[in-house]
Amino acid sequence: MDTLMKSVTEIIEALREEGYTHDFSFKNDELCSVSDGSIYKADELIIEKTERYEGDSDPSDNAIIYAITAKDGTKGVLTDSYGAYADPKLAKIIGDIPVREEHDLQDK
Repeated sequence: MDTLMKSVTEIIEALREEGYTHDFSFKNDELCSVSDGSIYKADELIIEKTERYEGDSDPSDNAIIYAITAKDGTKGVLTDSYGAYADPKLAKIIGDIPVREEHDLQDK
């Protein structure tokens, strides 16, 4: 990906072009697909890529974007704040999901 990405939207759009067309969300302490409500356990997912976005002036603008593939073939993105604003329950689940690529997208 381009190392000069400036927004979360641009990062997500680039991931969409790579086939990560679904959105994952964190509801009721579970990861689920926004489109069909499928619920996934950590061992049914793999984090393919991660990207961090840092806002210019407001720490609450900091985000992390995960490109995730489920064992059923669903490919999508999940976003969360990071740092002080991160959701600790989501961080626990994310920590349990295997990571295929440990480098940020912008490190390529």
